[in-house]
Amino acid sequence: MERVYLDLKARIISGQYPPGTRLDPTQLAKTLDASATPVRDALHRLSGERIVESWHQEGFRQPSLAEADLCDLYGWGGLLLSHALKGRTPHPMTGGLFELPGHAGYMEAVESLFRTIAIGAQNRELRYALIANIERSQIFRAAEARIDPASRELLAAMEEDYRFGRWTGLRSKITSFHRRRVAQAGRIVAELKPRTEPLR
Repeated sequence: MERVYLDLKARIISGQYPPGTRLDPTQLAKTLDASATPVRDALHRLSGERIVESWHQEGFRQPSLAEADLCDLYGWGGLLLSHALKGRTPHPMTGGLFELPGHAGYMEAVESLFRTIAIGAQNRELRYALIANIERSQIFRAAEARIDPASRELLAAMEEDYRFGRWTGLRSKITSFHRRRVAQAGRIVAELKPRTEPLR
C-alpha cells in the first residue's frame, strides 16, 4: 500500500492528471500494477491530505481549483513560511552559512527551499501544515515557471538569503513572492486547464 500511495501521490502532485480528472481506482490499479484495494486506500489517504477530492458516491478526482482557491493557498503558504522564519537567528557555529541542496530546475528548487524551511521549524504542527501546503502547491510550479520568466531569478535571491541566514530579507522576499503569485493566480489557473476546455 505504501508503494502505491507514494507512486500515486508523486503522479498527482507532478500534474500528470489535469484538474477535474476523475481518478478511478480500477483504472489506476492497471497503471500502478496493483489491485484496486490499495489504490482506493491510497486515494482515501490523499483525500485526507486534501491532495485529491472525494465526493459521496461520486468517487475521487483531481481538484478543480478556481482562482480564489489558488489565492488562498498561496496566501496561506506565505504566512506559514514567514512564521517558520520568525525569530530565527544564525547558529554561532555555522559562521552564518547554511547548507541548501542545489537544484537546476525551478520546480525542484522551490520545493527544496520551502521544505528545508519547514523542516527547520520548531513547532511540529507548523511543520506538518507547511509540508501539506508545499505538496498541494507542487502541481502549480511548472505553470508558474511558464507564465513568469523571473521565477528562477526570484527563487535564487531567496536561496541566497537562506544560505547566509538573512532571515529578515528572506521573509520579505517570501512575502513578495507569494503576493506576486496571488496576482498571477488567474493566469496560472488558465495555464493548468486542459487545452480542450474553454478558458473562462
